[in-house]
Amino acid sequence: MKSKGLTLLELLVVLALMSIMAALALPDLTGFASRKTLRRQGDEIVALFQATREKAMEQGIPWQARFWPEEGKCLGFGDTNGSFQADATEEQIGPVYLEDGICFGSHASAGPNKTSIPADGVSFVNNRVSFSLMGCCNAGTLYLKSKDRSLAIRLLPASGTARMWEYTDSWQVLK
Repeated sequence: MKSKGLTLLELLVVLALMSIMAALALPDLTGFASRKTLRRQGDEIVALFQATREKAMEQGIPWQARFWPEEGKCLGFGDTNGSFQADATEEQIGPVYLEDGICFGSHASAGPNKTSIPADGVSFVNNRVSFSLMGCCNAGTLYLKSKDRSLAIRLLPASGTARMWEYTDSWQVLK
């Protein structure tokens, strides 16, 4: 009469096969993590835009969102004196710093709708967005990239609404 249990050898073979399958799946998990990190960073910058726009409309003063690509940083501030600089006496939102592995720029040769991509990844004039008391802003696109994908965040000037695209082989609208 034979036993219906597993031998130690059979158990080891099953564990070895499961280990091989897990090792093959690991590269896909790192791509997933990279994608999530890039999108989370994009969402954080969109939230900065939205908060800056809301402050401009609530307070009735111009607000700026300013970018420092070389430092991987952006900051929102109420520009009460019209200097286009974040002064110590002015209210601020942020700063937001880019996470490790993310920087301003793009892997694509052209942006969504075949627009040109600046070397520093910021197409806003003087690397800043200016929100009026009506919530309007200047047009431009902010580009972020990780090691294997890119993100474009474009602000629509009349409404101050953000649109987001992701690039791997082509640009795809996210929201």
